Amino acid sequence: MRNNFYLLICVFLLLKCEDSIEVNVFDSEPLLVVEAQINWIKETQKTEQEVILSLSSSYFSDTYLPAIGAEVNILDSDENTYTFSEDLEDPGHYFPLDTIPYLLNQELKLNITYKGQKFTGTESLISVSTIDSISQKPIFFFGEERIQLDAFCIDPKNEKNYTFFEFTGESIEITEFNVFRDDFVDGFIYNGFLFGSDFEIGNKIRFRQYGLSKRGFNYWNLLINQNTQGSPFATVPVNLNGNVINLTNPNANPLGYFRASEVSEVIYIVK
Repeated sequence: MRNNFYLLICVFLLLKCEDSIEVNVFDSEPLLVVEAQINWIKETQKTEQEVILSLSSSYFSDTYLPAIGAEVNILDSDENTYTFSEDLEDPGHYFPLDTIPYLLNQELKLNITYKGQKFTGTESLISVSTIDSISQKPIFFFGEERIQLDAFCIDPKNEKNYTFFEFTGESIEITEFNVFRDDFVDGFIYNGFLFGSDFEIGNKIRFRQYGLSKRGFNYWNLLINQNTQGSPFATVPVNLNGNVINLTNPNANPLGYFRASEVSEVIYIVK
């Protein structure tokens, strides 16, 4: 009886000690976020050319802040200028008035002027191997049957190649990625893979492989690792340095990356 009495006293004291604690979070000035991509799809000869500009927000905020009214252009290696115009129905999204031609290894220079500050970044249009085939096989994982899909490619011999695979489609809630570098498979077959348990017969999955520069590989590899850390003891993510800099204020470089890639694309139907 005495033990129960002491236990009630301890519970009462613990409840009385539950005071709310307010933590002051000091937000830094918003940074420009650059999502610029020039994609040339090998199989269809179609292109995707877009620059998305937004502003960073506080850690606890999920508000999307488009960067409106910027001046955007891309300069090619022949000094041709391609001006981008903002989509008034989709603020912060900028598209070229004229299509940038398809020329592998051509260096492109992105220029942005926003609120009196000038930003610039360079990247080359990087080639990519064709996705030759896709295989599907069942995998048993802790007694549960899952499906693994593999996209196979042939690595060009005596070349240094960097790529990333992107998987989107039905039964994929969040886009999946793999990164690849040919350190140990020069000239041989390699693959990107997708692993899941929610696929159904007839689901359409879009497989894409993007060519990357070495710097682009390092950036995407770190970005993907940051967003897939599952351990509570993992290193706290930090802002990644992309390839776009602030010419006006070097202490306020933007977030994001300017990428130019040849793309191999295959639409696969789950069997």
